[in-house]
Amino acid sequence: MHKVECKDVFEKCEKTLSEAITNLGMAIFSVIDHGKNADSVGLKLGRTKLIVFGNPNAGTLLMQVNREVGYDLPLRILIWEEGGRVFLSFKLPSEIAKEHGIENLEVVKKMDAVFNKVLESAIG
Repeated sequence: MHKVECKDVFEKCEKTLSEAITNLGMAIFSVIDHGKNADSVGLKLGRTKLIVFGNPNAGTLLMQVNREVGYDLPLRILIWEEGGRVFLSFKLPSEIAKEHGIENLEVVKKMDAVFNKVLESAIG
């Protein structure tokens, strides 16, 4: 698991990531607002959202090699705020693939490249 600091405030970081994801041809399948969910049961968590995204043209190729990788797909980036700073937590597609015994596929290299472009949009 990686953790990097976002260059912007929470809302701007989330917007920048979402725009980068869609501009790079991927779909956002879900945004889970963990902070809001915690509030709904009377617990405090702070701003914490999980963006679930990907492209079935890429993910399906991995699942054709090992169906169990579907447990870790689509891709995810967690955005969270602590002490006035905004962080992103994530695993690279190649790390997810390797955990499932998938290595040396050209599509995984392409997925990493696109994922890194998404990250660069938010961390500069």
